[in-house]
Amino acid sequence: MNFALATTSNQQKLNFQFQEIVDKHGLSQGWVEMLYRPNYMKGHLNVEQYFKALNTLQKIDLDIKIFQQINHILDTHKPQRLSVNLMPMSLLSPQFRSSFAEMLDNHIISPNQLCIEIVETESLPHLCSSSIDLLQSFRAQGGWIALDDFGTGFAHWELLQMGLIDIIKVANQNLRHLKSNDFTYGLSKFAKSLDIISVLEGVETQSDYIKGVELGFEHFQGWYFNEGVTQ
Repeated sequence: MNFALATTSNQQKLNFQFQEIVDKHGLSQGWVEMLYRPNYMKGHLNVEQYFKALNTLQKIDLDIKIFQQINHILDTHKPQRLSVNLMPMSLLSPQFRSSFAEMLDNHIISPNQLCIEIVETESLPHLCSSSIDLLQSFRAQGGWIALDDFGTGFAHWELLQMGLIDIIKVANQNLRHLKSNDFTYGLSKFAKSLDIISVLEGVETQSDYIKGVELGFEHFQGWYFNEGVTQ
């Protein structure tokens, strides 16, 4: 499965790239992450800097626009499961919750084709009951919830303790430091102990992949498995 760069046809065009998530044998699962790539970096050197420069309202507005593209992406690329990043503060936004709930209630998107990845590079505010109800409803309809960049930022223990998490995704940077291998191995064992899926992200080389298998990860993601796609 080879997903190229896609540009949406809506009023505000958003550019995306796609990475497959494969199993420990390197086999396709039909599971793909949708990576937003801005048309204009507004002077910032990379995507991470671009996101950090946005204020809260801009981040929420961007999440709403990205989620509005999901149906188009599902129809166009037809993955079995599509992963989409979500910034934590969007869960507290009535506008985002209303938009997402409307998509679910009107069957505009199929939850069992979607994985929401809550990024852990930002703190998670205390969730209101409406936020929790929305996440529970999404999961009850077959949706998955992942913690992205687990172990590198803010660990969202509240969601883990409530049993709302299906997946943890661990950044591959941990493999670059030998002293971090025990920590990274611990994260894969942690996921297994909670009966949730572990994914090692940022796999760029065969060495990364082999090391990740040795450390007990079940799934892998990175450009190593997407040779036909360029950044």
